[in-house]
Amino acid sequence: MVLTIRTIRQATSRSSVYRSVLRCYSKDNKEIEPKKDESVSKHNIKPSTSRAAPAPFDASNPVSSLLSKNKKPYIPKIKHERLTYDYPGLPNQDDFTKYSGNSEHKPIKPVTRWSRYVPKILTAIVVIWGAYTVKVWVYSPEKGSDSKELLSPTEFHKFIVTHKEQIDEDHFLVELTPKYNHWQYNYHINYAEKSIWNGDRIWSVEIKQPEIMVVRSYTPLPLYFMKSEYTRSGEKKPLLKVIDNDIEDYDKQGVMTLYVKRYKDGEVSRYITGRNIGDELELRGPHINYKFPYHPLKDHFQRPTFKDLPSKIEAESLREKIESVKNIPKFDNLAFYGAGTGIAPILQVLLSRNPYRGHTTVHYSAQAPGELEPLERFLFFLEQIDRISLKKHYDSDKKSILTVKDVKKPTESHYLSPLRLEQQSFSPEESLKMRMRTLEGENEEEETIGEEDADFVRYDNAIEQARATKRKKKEDPALALVCGPEGYIGYVAGPKDLEAREQGPVDGLLGKHGWSSLNVYKL
Repeated sequence: MVLTIRTIRQATSRSSVYRSVLRCYSKDNKEIEPKKDESVSKHNIKPSTSRAAPAPFDASNPVSSLLSKNKKPYIPKIKHERLTYDYPGLPNQDDFTKYSGNSEHKPIKPVTRWSRYVPKILTAIVVIWGAYTVKVWVYSPEKGSDSKELLSPTEFHKFIVTHKEQIDEDHFLVELTPKYNHWQYNYHINYAEKSIWNGDRIWSVEIKQPEIMVVRSYTPLPLYFMKSEYTRSGEKKPLLKVIDNDIEDYDKQGVMTLYVKRYKDGEVSRYITGRNIGDELELRGPHINYKFPYHPLKDHFQRPTFKDLPSKIEAESLREKIESVKNIPKFDNLAFYGAGTGIAPILQVLLSRNPYRGHTTVHYSAQAPGELEPLERFLFFLEQIDRISLKKHYDSDKKSILTVKDVKKPTESHYLSPLRLEQQSFSPEESLKMRMRTLEGENEEEETIGEEDADFVRYDNAIEQARATKRKKKEDPALALVCGPEGYIGYVAGPKDLEAREQGPVDGLLGKHGWSSLNVYKL
């Protein structure tokens, strides 16, 4: 019993000591002291009404006071203070998710030149590259649009009909302009050599009839129609002019004119004359039909190009002096026989750059006057500057029909190249003499050719010079060209061997006067 009481006392004393220690420790560390739970759930509140009852109504504040207007006068503040409220953050929010949903509180990045322009530049590059890829692979360029040549002998190039003029019932002038101009980049250097207009040769183009796949050859002319607002409105007709052969506009952007006769049974001619302005034609060429023989005068003298106004054409003042000083033989004269549209080849030669340097006698045959009306102006001017002699022969006038009396005998050529010497039936001694005579002129020492010579006559233009040269008698031609329908060619120089595609023997009017295949060519 005594032990039990002692044990209780000891336990009591220990608990009192423990309480005293706990009180001392709680004074220093208040966090250990348990908090009082004052939440609503810990209080026992006895509701005065049921849960479904409305909120209690205050009788001192009636409804009429809530609906009445506020009679307090409005006094604006001098400075408006905006009240803001920051929403509390989400639970478990860190620096990564802090600005993910609210763009207004995102940190502002520094704007530099690279961050401003580099994305735009990269976007532009991607867009341009994508457009280029679509253009190359989806919308491929049209065939011939990237060609480096105005014309090609192996493939057809597209031209657009920019003007068409009807001369009579069957004859037309059709102006053509290339559809693409990529070829001009290649023609900028040495354009004089690359130009298609060169009087040293006669060339033609083939025009395709795509419906039946048939081609026919036509001789283009270096002519174009000068247009203006009056011609586009229909008040005036466009003026037909000669291409200036100027490098600045690439011979009027590659324009050319066709002189076409429409035949009832001609598929290609009816197709060409039936095209309207803006329609396309496919051309292939140029095909060289004839190239004039070489002459040493070509290396020392170039005849001035024909122009629309004869008074603007330069005179050939130094030609006689060059021939005498360098002992160069004279240029052979030419006789051309053409019927209908067959006059186009000689017009191409005379109106192009490097026109024929000799005098040309043109025999033009037609059914009736008027077929050549727009082109007669150029033939008249060529006569005025003493480059041609025009003789017209019409079937409607029997007195003017071409006969043997109109054909002259050929003269001996003043210069024969080695190739032509081999073709001629000369003896070795005669060939040697001809060759030595040419070499003597080439090996002579060059003399200074100037305008200060006493015997030199200077002319202001080609018309003034023509007044003096017209008085001189012209030599008979040494070369003859014939162009026209097959019947006309056979009548003048004998038929061509169409099966063998050869010239055939010279017969007809020329054959009766001693012309041969050495000085006659049938176009």
